Amino acid sequence: MNSAQTPARPGVVQAEIDFLTSDVERPFTYAGETPPGAGAPTACFTTHAVKIQDLRARGPLGLDEHGVTLWRWPTRVRHFDDERHVRQHYYPESAEIIRRVLGADRVVVFDHNVRRGTALQVQPERHDLGRPVHHAHTDYTPRSALNRLRNELGLHAELGLSRYLQVNLWRPIRGPVRDAPLAFCDSASAASDSLRTVELRYPDRTGEIYYLVHEPGQRWYFASDMTADEVWLFKNFDSAPPGPGRIAPHSAFTDPRYQSVEPRESIEVRALAIFD
Repeated sequence: MNSAQTPARPGVVQAEIDFLTSDVERPFTYAGETPPGAGAPTACFTTHAVKIQDLRARGPLGLDEHGVTLWRWPTRVRHFDDERHVRQHYYPESAEIIRRVLGADRVVVFDHNVRRGTALQVQPERHDLGRPVHHAHTDYTPRSALNRLRNELGLHAELGLSRYLQVNLWRPIRGPVRDAPLAFCDSASAASDSLRTVELRYPDRTGEIYYLVHEPGQRWYFASDMTADEVWLFKNFDSAPPGPGRIAPHSAFTDPRYQSVEPRESIEVRALAIFD
């Protein structure tokens, strides 16, 4: 398959994204609703208007230069509402895409989310269903990525590896996507101190993620009218020495050009790409 470089409407969209503004030393939030009787989350956000450039006019982004890349890669899977079917069929397909793009020796897909716009129902009992996230973040920190590696492959799994990455593969289930498209902050424009560690509290454990603090020099990109034949592949962690494309902060946003849109349906898988 080839990197997706389909020309479409050029332009820059000005839209709003939420950024972390907490002034506490280690803010926290919950994975889901605040549990009864629990304290209010201390991760607070402020909305900023940012300019988001359409890649259809600019050209492609590189994974090691920007932390994210867009590819045209059709899928054979159609039943994304069936969790078992996704695990049996879409996981191995996604692993193969990631392996071929990165050249990794091994790829371990460990979970996924189907996200639906607010006009569609989401069953509370389905942990794999959720809403688009409208604040700038990455899914992992170095510590939580290492924990995930060890959870999947065993204690001290990192020993002897030359490199490992935590990456996401994001695909529209149907298109064109105009409701809550995904935007990415060019990693080369995001200062390392603009990424702040936030505790992510689950009912049975506590993890951590990065939220992004707004800075004027950050560069944001998206791809207009994505279809189900296209995928974003992006980094949340890379054990390689720090470089311009070390990670890709991201957020959904509301495109102000459209007043009425079909609700977004998308799927993202999370994976470990391993170099022995």
